[in-house]
Amino acid sequence: MKKVLFHSLTIPPDQVSTGKLVADIASKFKENNINVEVLASTPQYRFDSGKFTEEGLIKTSKNIYISSYNGVNITHLTSSKRSFSRTKRFAQWISFHIKSLKYLIKNRNNFDTIFIFSYPPTMNLIAIFTKKILRINTIYSVWELYPEIANKLNEMNFKFLHKIFKKIDNYCLKNIDHVVVNSDELKTYLILNRKIHKDKIKVIYHFANEPEVPRCKNITKDIMYAGNLGTPQNIESFINVFSNSTKEYKLTIFGSGSQYQKICDLSNAFIKVNQYVSREKLAVLTNKIPFALVSLSPEITVEGFPGKTFDYLKMNKILIGYSNSESSLAKFIEKYQLGINIDPNINEIDVKLSMLEDEKFIKQIYSNISEMNSHFASVDLVVKQYMKLI
Repeated sequence: MKKVLFHSLTIPPDQVSTGKLVADIASKFKENNINVEVLASTPQYRFDSGKFTEEGLIKTSKNIYISSYNGVNITHLTSSKRSFSRTKRFAQWISFHIKSLKYLIKNRNNFDTIFIFSYPPTMNLIAIFTKKILRINTIYSVWELYPEIANKLNEMNFKFLHKIFKKIDNYCLKNIDHVVVNSDELKTYLILNRKIHKDKIKVIYHFANEPEVPRCKNITKDIMYAGNLGTPQNIESFINVFSNSTKEYKLTIFGSGSQYQKICDLSNAFIKVNQYVSREKLAVLTNKIPFALVSLSPEITVEGFPGKTFDYLKMNKILIGYSNSESSLAKFIEKYQLGINIDPNINEIDVKLSMLEDEKFIKQIYSNISEMNSHFASVDLVVKQYMKLI
């Protein structure tokens, strides 16, 4: 029997879509008689920190907790709650990596293959170690491309750091067995700009392994957003543009992050801001909201693709993208006709929102969402693509 390890920073009980995705892939591997385990941190996005027993985690030693997800055993290495300070966050990553390396060295004979998921961006160090030192078949999923994102958002102030990190990342991508990306545009970028061989790169879309939520019966002027409220998400910019619209839509936000307080300060009769809620509660609270916002900083084009996009589609939400028209997100929405995209660089919000008043357009979008959920982004199809890599 094949033995596989999934290594990710986040995993349930965290409510983050990427962590849930990793856990769902792992559980499908188990259903297909593959011996699979997960190595992750303790919850990063908990807001009542430290209450592990309430979250279903059992302490086994000083730095290790365990839990289970659909029969898959998860080892959690202790980590502090996610910090919004860059320095503290980097220190947290390094601490997590040191603990991960100790675990991997101790258990190196227990796995034939390891899947490593790219947030934080320093996960590339682990991928290099597992491939070059431990000689384990290594697959690295790049869902956000660094240092490009950090450079575009001015989060990396020294050019020499950018060069060093890029060299490390390139060494990783060129030496591991497979690279998984979630858009055709990112694959093309890696081939042309990073000189990664095309046969090494596999494009695999995300999915949401949740019960499909019935579509809204009435198309109201209501938009939801659920997720991180940080610089890459560019929510503050959207609110500023949204507030100048004459269309009188309402926006309901669920989330937290470095920009949370700023966004709270912008709330008014048309904008309501809430903390994170569970997926189950979110589905109930938003069941009468037909539209969902997916937002990215205009500097980000091919380097990132929001995982929440597929969560929204499974909730039967019509997508309202707020991203550069050249971004992978905008092209995805346009290619499959899943909603509209508003370019932050163009004054077009009222023109684009007017499109959502067309009943035929809405009917076609719902048909396309159904097609996407049942075919392109179906759980079984995505998991089969991952299984081929082992």
